[in-house]
Amino acid sequence: MAGKKFTEKHRITYYEGDQTGKATIPMLMNIMILASEDQSEALNVGSDVVDPTGLGWVVTQYVINVKRLPSIDEVVEVGTEAVNHNDYFCQRDFWISDENGEEIVRVTSIFVLMNRTTRKMSKLLPEVIGPYESEPVKRIVRLPKVASTDSEPIFDQKYAVRYFDIDANHHVNNARYFEWMLNTVDDQWLTEEFPVMINIRYHREVQPEQMVQSVVRSIESDDDSKRTLHQVLVNDEVYCEAEIEWQPRLV
Repeated sequence: MAGKKFTEKHRITYYEGDQTGKATIPMLMNIMILASEDQSEALNVGSDVVDPTGLGWVVTQYVINVKRLPSIDEVVEVGTEAVNHNDYFCQRDFWISDENGEEIVRVTSIFVLMNRTTRKMSKLLPEVIGPYESEPVKRIVRLPKVASTDSEPIFDQKYAVRYFDIDANHHVNNARYFEWMLNTVDDQWLTEEFPVMINIRYHREVQPEQMVQSVVRSIESDDDSKRTLHQVLVNDEVYCEAEIEWQPRLV
């Protein structure tokens, strides 16, 4: 048993793509989050219902698998489903399919409800989680840990958190972390390679006006795959980390 599924069509616009004509990972994540928000509105548990409780949805981890990136002007179907939940955590899946119905992106995520004032995790409210009809379980899926390495950084970049980095939940938009991380990889790499797997875990919220440092390292692999490890740090403390597997672009 699983929760209610929701799908909607979306055309990849020019501003959602990069120099190669393909959709970017940050934009794909925004598109999928939009689908979850549209589902919430359709189930009458949108922001107008959640906001008065003083709570807000926050993601703690994504595992993203990509067969290919959709092209600019391509029409795709975006889907989402709140699969199951326990007292504090909710598993929500996302997917993107092409016009032939072939799934090209699949995401598993873990969400929690956070108190907007204390910024602490809250117990899931039955009136908020109920309409999704997700399965109540004792334990939700345990997503893999992000790999670690002692290798020296390849590159690091500092970013100042700006006003427009902050979203309606009053924290840095999740897609911004992807931009900080991916921008530490050089242009030629991004032109010739694409991420087939991203495991990203959020530990702490980056706050307005903080200065973040985005660090990238390479990791040895037993196969021919190329992997990079990423960290977003504030004052040398890890706020977010990710592992990315890359493959050559075929087109």
